[in-house]
Amino acid sequence: MSDAPLHSRCDLCANPISAGRSYIVRMEVFADPRMPPMSGAEIESIDFDQTLSDLLKEVEAMSADDLQDGVHRGFEYNLCPACHRVFLSNSLGKPRQGRIGKN
Repeated sequence: MSDAPLHSRCDLCANPISAGRSYIVRMEVFADPRMPPMSGAEIESIDFDQTLSDLLKEVEAMSADDLQDGVHRGFEYNLCPACHRVFLSNSLGKPRQGRIGKN
């Protein structure tokens, strides 16, 4: 590590990061705003009062965090250069598939 002042720690590996050497990752997770396709007959068959009543009962049992998570949540992380490379190569942390064949 250089003699540059400590700026922060990596949110993945917790190693110190010198000022100006971190990478910022911002993520937003939000509900898909698109409505599913519905016919006029489907819309007419909906009992909106009952649907609203059912929804309110469901919401009453949820915490504020649960409600927020169902709509929108934002995150910001500081990464060191090494973790930044790892993150870019596999942002979702999915298991890698093995190659088929011989090379």
